[in-house]
Amino acid sequence: MNMKHSSLALSAISLALLAAALPAGAAPTVYEMRLTTTVGMGGGGMGSLLGMMAGGKGSNVSRSMDLRLTSPSDLPTGFDASHTVPDGMRIGPQLPLQGERRTGGGSGGGGDADPDGRVLIYWGCSPTVAKGQPEVIDFRALAGKVPPEIQAMAKQSRSQGKGAASDASLPPRTIGWPHGDRDFRGIPENASAVGEHFVKTNFMKDEIRFVLTPGLDFLEPMNLKARSGDLKAAIPLAWDGLTRARGYDLQAVGANGEKEMVIWLAARNKQPMLPASQRECTIPEGVFAKSEMAMLTGVAHGPVQGFSYPPQPPGEKKLPLIWSATVRVMGYDSAILGMPTSGSSRGSAEPAAASPGESAADALIPAGVGNVLKGIFGR
Repeated sequence: MNMKHSSLALSAISLALLAAALPAGAAPTVYEMRLTTTVGMGGGGMGSLLGMMAGGKGSNVSRSMDLRLTSPSDLPTGFDASHTVPDGMRIGPQLPLQGERRTGGGSGGGGDADPDGRVLIYWGCSPTVAKGQPEVIDFRALAGKVPPEIQAMAKQSRSQGKGAASDASLPPRTIGWPHGDRDFRGIPENASAVGEHFVKTNFMKDEIRFVLTPGLDFLEPMNLKARSGDLKAAIPLAWDGLTRARGYDLQAVGANGEKEMVIWLAARNKQPMLPASQRECTIPEGVFAKSEMAMLTGVAHGPVQGFSYPPQPPGEKKLPLIWSATVRVMGYDSAILGMPTSGSSRGSAEPAAASPGESAADALIPAGVGNVLKGIFGR
């Protein structure tokens, strides 16, 4: 038997022994990495926003990395885990993964608000509102029915802006970063995630290892712009085309008084809402005519890649996985509509100050509607 055949035989035997050693139906350890480029109201966090309001010219672009490891079983007492990043990240190089080691407990959800108020939903890129719009959701007659787009918006809102200062707990059996890392001071604007990443723990025999190519690095800024600040007119939008984007989501939210929220979506029943080739869209005239201002948000969906161990032989019976990892690359941009632009095409000016943990979009949602939404989505 030659060396090549010997190597193949040994690999086959090793994989067979590995499969036999795993419990039947054992779930793998799941690892998730999200690389996000944020621009606009969210770029740089509240510190950057306050600095800009005070007259500073600091960058409104920030990069973030969210790491999460979910174990199929309770983690041992005194567990230790870290993610080692390449030198190009300009942080670390070892990042501590922290969180809840056991199942149990539960996320409290404030659902005690009496249903009140309503939401008007518009959609589409056009100068005028299409027939059949808006869809009206009256919370007094809701009966638990929430459109999937609104659920997605709530989920996205919960996931944005969670950094080292966040007090939100991770799900049980999940540890992550920057959650709990009090030494974290942000990721440099010129950081790169390209290179080898590996996760080492004292409760897993095998390290989680994967290599990111330039195609999986942080996205460029989306640079979403509103070409008009007049909420009573159609509002043309434009953004930079990102070569690695798979598509874009655009949405805006405003308030009509105390008990009515208005939501506009670039499209419905599409994910992403808009194709990667699209560079322009228009919010129809009249959507926010009764609102004092509106919060515009854009999402660029970048590449996604999965890794796993052991490798799955093509055309053969699949082996039980020990771990799987998914890397997602995304971009966010935002702007306030309907405020003096001071020569800026972004349409953003000094917003009402948000309390700690409150996003700019939260500040625009009517209290009556917001309390019900928080109850529904557990925010």
